[in-house]
Amino acid sequence: MSLAHYDSKTNREQTLLEHGSTVSTLCKTYGGVIGCPHLAELCGRIHDAGKAKQEFQAYLRSGDKHLRGKINHTSAGARYIFEKYGKSTDVYQVCTAQLISLAVCSHHSGLIDCIDTNGLDRFHSRLYPDKDIGYDESITNLETECITTENLDALFHKAVEETRQILEPILRRQDINQEKPFHFALFARYLLSCVIDADRYDTYCFKAGLQTQDPDYELETTWQELADNLEQYLSTEMRKDREIDRLRAEISDTCRRVAVHPGGIYRLCVPTGGGKTLASLRYALRHADLHKKRRIIYAIPFTTIIDQNADVVHKSLKKDRVILEHHSNLIQDPEEDKIQDPKKDTLTELDEGDRRSLLTERWDAPIILTTTVQFLNTLFLGKTQCVRRMHNLANSIIIFDEVQTIPIKCLDMFNAALNFLAEICGATIILCTATQPGSNVGVPVRCSSPENLVPDYEGMFGKFRRTTIHDARIPGGYSALTLADFVVEKQRTNTSVLVIMNTKKAAKNLYAALKRRYPSCSLFYYLSTALCPAHRRAKLEQLDEDLEDRRPVICVSTQLIEAGIDISFDCVVRSLAGLDSIAQAAGRCNRHGEDACRDVFIINSSEENLSHLPEIRRGQLQTERVLREYAEDPGQFDHDLLSPKALARYYLYYYEVQKKEMQYPVSKRNSEFATDVTLFDLLSLNKTGVTAYANRFGHRPGYPFCQAFASSGGQFAVIDQDTVSVLVPFERGKEVIEDLAKTSHLPATAELLKGAQQFSVNLFKSEVLSMDNGIYPIGDTGVLALADMYYSSEYGITPLPDTEPVIL
Repeated sequence: MSLAHYDSKTNREQTLLEHGSTVSTLCKTYGGVIGCPHLAELCGRIHDAGKAKQEFQAYLRSGDKHLRGKINHTSAGARYIFEKYGKSTDVYQVCTAQLISLAVCSHHSGLIDCIDTNGLDRFHSRLYPDKDIGYDESITNLETECITTENLDALFHKAVEETRQILEPILRRQDINQEKPFHFALFARYLLSCVIDADRYDTYCFKAGLQTQDPDYELETTWQELADNLEQYLSTEMRKDREIDRLRAEISDTCRRVAVHPGGIYRLCVPTGGGKTLASLRYALRHADLHKKRRIIYAIPFTTIIDQNADVVHKSLKKDRVILEHHSNLIQDPEEDKIQDPKKDTLTELDEGDRRSLLTERWDAPIILTTTVQFLNTLFLGKTQCVRRMHNLANSIIIFDEVQTIPIKCLDMFNAALNFLAEICGATIILCTATQPGSNVGVPVRCSSPENLVPDYEGMFGKFRRTTIHDARIPGGYSALTLADFVVEKQRTNTSVLVIMNTKKAAKNLYAALKRRYPSCSLFYYLSTALCPAHRRAKLEQLDEDLEDRRPVICVSTQLIEAGIDISFDCVVRSLAGLDSIAQAAGRCNRHGEDACRDVFIINSSEENLSHLPEIRRGQLQTERVLREYAEDPGQFDHDLLSPKALARYYLYYYEVQKKEMQYPVSKRNSEFATDVTLFDLLSLNKTGVTAYANRFGHRPGYPFCQAFASSGGQFAVIDQDTVSVLVPFERGKEVIEDLAKTSHLPATAELLKGAQQFSVNLFKSEVLSMDNGIYPIGDTGVLALADMYYSSEYGITPLPDTEPVIL
């Protein structure tokens, strides 16, 4: 019998039949969530057909590291299916054949281009590579050992019917023409996700000596039990004596009540300080219980929100094991690690036994707290460790906090993906915002009815108003020294002041100027994403105590503090940014209605370099436009710079000037692409590639799927500069680094990696390369660590970069 895996240390074997059977069973479960169990099962059954040849079997036995990834085993099964079924006159048979072929040939590289942007047929070249792949030998052994042609035919015909059931309703719709091929692309990615996760998980279990089965969290807890824990927390731990507490309770009760509605896409539009976190959690737990949802996923734009929201979720639910915090990808996946191997041939296949690929995050826990970046990467980035997670979005409740922070360039792709997740994958989606009720720009989001979970946003806004906005800008902007004087002047009439800057450098300079110029006037705090989550948590806890005790406090922070942090200052100073950011900053002022009204000041800095933060600069320009109009006629905005009318005007301007950016144009970021190429098009019609193909060969490609998947996945980046996650030696983080270096047992390593998220910081790749020997790999885990000398108890990672990623 052909082997799929072999452990040279113990001489344990896993046959190709055993591996294919287990992977296909997992795939069947994953695919069944969206109605294609047999389609996914067939992908899993033949995904490793190319291993059934003597060349690969000899490699397994020898353990020759020089051959890792150099023996093609993914093309054989893909070619087999497409040759057998891809020539049919039935379009759904051809679609099914190509879907399976794509999942099989891409399960180590990520989805390949079908037609690339130069018009070359990459699908054909992957199925028929120049180098001999032992095709005949592999298929003969596959049919002898793993699956008969009769069983294959029966399974394929079931798969065709499932493909028909999913694609036909999409094709019939007349209102989503531009989305149709985009949805097909996401369907292909979903299938690949099933195969990658099942393959890697079974391989992980074999390496660890475990039985392959997904964790059954229902044996430990139920949605009802978690909901009961939350209700107890709300009744015993939450204040109820203030007017703002009553308003928050009304919002929360409404969310719980409407959870009976069927799944779909809804909006939760609540002013800052309205208690969206706990209100949406109440909705989610009840909805999950009533509608049998698999998991709840929070996608949150600012990393600090995870820090504090995670604490609230842990305390209220009292079940730590069911909650996963996923800040960043700690593991540098070997086939994608461009820092260590910039000349990597992307068609070289990964050795699937590599510990790094086996340990990447799966998102299989019932409650996931993650970032917008990680969520968007799951949908669009080409890396297999991101694709792996996608199938776990199906039949889930997905909550996007501060959804207005989705980058403009990603907007159409994001909106179309929301529609796919809700309509094809059975997800319930909640779009939370404090500033943007009812916005529907670009590709429209098809919301359910009633669209808003909590009605009367404008009426609520007036009840939550508790600040006055002042335009305190000066010609040329404030230096760190003049701004320090301004801040201390404001503190003379306010016990606590929060200052939010747009960049780490500006924040650090102001913090240093305050400490140097006024060393004894206050307690000083500095916060930025240069600090790891555990470090920020510790600082925030101490800051909260000092604020509660009414000690004099000045906190200087980047924008990480302006959303999701339940903290209240007497006065807030915000460096000029988008009006939505200013509204979020104002949410940290007089948060609980301690006084009737408190002051928020807008200032301009002469020391902020926004050349790498264009979205902030664009937001500044449109805010300046609204400020001018407000100065001329404040009545048109109800005499409030943060009124719904002012915010609506800001968004009108903000989106109008960027309407051509919403489909992710790539020519601005890569001169190799034509000016009209967008990632949305590469994942849908691929007009550039198809036109180039027709010019080369005189006819259109003969495939139903012509997308340039790899080209799109390689260009996608939520933040224009790629970031890398690094573990830092802050307190227990030092022990985690040491334990990772000593541990070889896979389950123990996996457990350490979950805890390690609290000690990670994201750096730009250019920063990693500039730190000489300051960053080093931890054994063969694929995780990078920071040397002690580069981490400061005051500033976190030093030297500090000049930009603060808007979303992490």
